[in-house]
Order: sequence, then C-alpha cells, then structure tokens
Amino acid sequence: MPKRILIIGLNWIGDAIMSMPAIQACRAEHPDAHIALLVKPYLKPLWEMHAVPDQILTLDKMSRTVFEIRDYGFETACILPNSFRSALIPTLAGVRHRIGLKGDHRRLMLTEVIPLAGGHQSNEYYPIVAPGSVDLVKELPELSVPESAFQTLEKKVPDLGTHYAVLMPGAARGASKMWPLDHFEKLAKMLLDQTGLHLVFAGGAGDAPACDGLAEKLGDRAVSVAGRTSLQEWAALLKNAGVAVANDSGGMHLAGAVGVPVVGIYGITDPDKTGPLARRFSVIQNSTVKARDISRTSEEAEKALASILPDQVYSAVQQLLG
Repeated sequence: MPKRILIIGLNWIGDAIMSMPAIQACRAEHPDAHIALLVKPYLKPLWEMHAVPDQILTLDKMSRTVFEIRDYGFETACILPNSFRSALIPTLAGVRHRIGLKGDHRRLMLTEVIPLAGGHQSNEYYPIVAPGSVDLVKELPELSVPESAFQTLEKKVPDLGTHYAVLMPGAARGASKMWPLDHFEKLAKMLLDQTGLHLVFAGGAGDAPACDGLAEKLGDRAVSVAGRTSLQEWAALLKNAGVAVANDSGGMHLAGAVGVPVVGIYGITDPDKTGPLARRFSVIQNSTVKARDISRTSEEAEKALASILPDQVYSAVQQLLG
C-alpha cells in the first residue's frame, strides 16, 4: 500500500503558493505515495489547479476533521503553519509521525522538530515535506487553470481578448502593503495613453470598492471584476494577461504561478523573503528597510510605498512587455 502523507497547508493564497515548490519536491521524492492536503475551504479551488494532491480535505469543524483524518490512516503529517491548532489536529487524529517547526507551545505535539531555514520563505517548507531536496535546484510553482474557468470568465467579461493588463491594488495585510490608489490611477492613465492595452482591476470582495472606483474614472478601456470572479476565474484572467501589477499580496503570487509577467510593489516588506516565484518579474522597492512581518498600519511602510512613483512602475511594465 502506498505511503499516506498528510500535508497541513497554509491559510493565505500567497503563502500557499510559496509552499508549492516544496510540495512538488515531496511528490518527486514519493512518487507512489498518497498525498493529501488539509486546507481552509476557500483554498480548495487553488489546490484543485495543482498536480500534486491526490486528495484535498477541508478544515471545517475541528472534531469532524480529526475523525476524518483518523479514518484515512495517515502515517505522516507535515505541518506547514506554525500554529498550535495545526499541530493539535494530527495529534488528536493519532497520526504517528508529525513534522513541523517549533513554536506556539506545540513542541510536545511534534515527533520531529525542524529548524527554520533561511532565505526565501519557500525554503522553509522543504525540510518539512521534502528534506532530500533541500540542496537541489528549486522549482517554481505550477498551476493548471481548467478550461471551465476560462469559459465562465468569458461570460462575465465578454470580448476581453488577450491584450490587457491586470492591476491589483489590494492586499490582505491592509494599508501597510498597499501602494496609494492615486498612484495606481496615474499608472493606469499612463498605460491607457501610451499603450494599446485594456485594463482589468482584480481582487477579492474587499478590494471591489477601490477597484470599481478606479475603473469608473478611466473610461471604456478599463473594467473592474474585483469580488466578482471565483479564485479559478481570477487565475484564468491572469493567465491570458500581458502583464500584471500588484502589491506584495496573494494576487501577485497567483500571477507568478500561472506564468504571467508580474511587477511587485514593496514598501518595507522583504522581497528576498516573499518575492514573486515567477519566470519573469520585477520588484519595485525604494526603502532600505526590509522586514518580514509588519503591522496592518505602519506609517513607515505607507511612506515607503508612497515614494514609489508611477513612472517607476510604468518603466518596469514596459520592460516586461518588451
């Protein structure tokens, strides 16, 4: 019987995508294993676009999840989040081998504690799920967007074509990661005036007011779909774009994972830790401060973001467009 591995996944789109290279390496190390992922329900469509998982379990009620894991008889749990609950679930489910980082008072629930790796955040997951690949050349995330997502996107945004840029002014972390909206507006006007591109503003439901407001100011060649696409439709939108511009956010990582050239705008977060995992990308940052974790409101971060001028971002877009 193939080995049964449970990977407890991360809770944000960007973090999930940064874990994909290590999970791809896990498959390479265990080609015959049954690999299951436990994720929040809203991330299931993301992982349905990924080739590795044989099974995707969703975390709803903790008690039901524990019984479900116990019934499947997993031998190993690779715990990617650094939270107490993420280690408690496989412990209660009786998974014999539980691997993860220490922290959050969970040391006694782990049978193997992994030290924190340096470099890009994606490096941290290799020792947990694919220790034999730590020193190998790292792959990029790989997502395959289903044809059904392109079809339903076409119904929502007819006649979109492929000659467009996607702008994503939102960030789940809030203002400390968001380039000012008036800068996005100026960039959009430059793109409309100096290229033949159409513009699509995209993001989650929380980004809709800002995206809708920007699109309304820009005329017929700009449209907002923020909050009106599924995650897979969002990926389809990005897949066919000429270029994407985003803050340090899940949207930026999603763009990279589907292969579109992407410009990432950084305030004081560290692109060496969380930069795009993409074949073609540009990072714009003026600050010499590089922090991994910042609060949702940071005057220093907002000032650093505001110092990035639309001209800088436009130049990066032009270079990626060739």
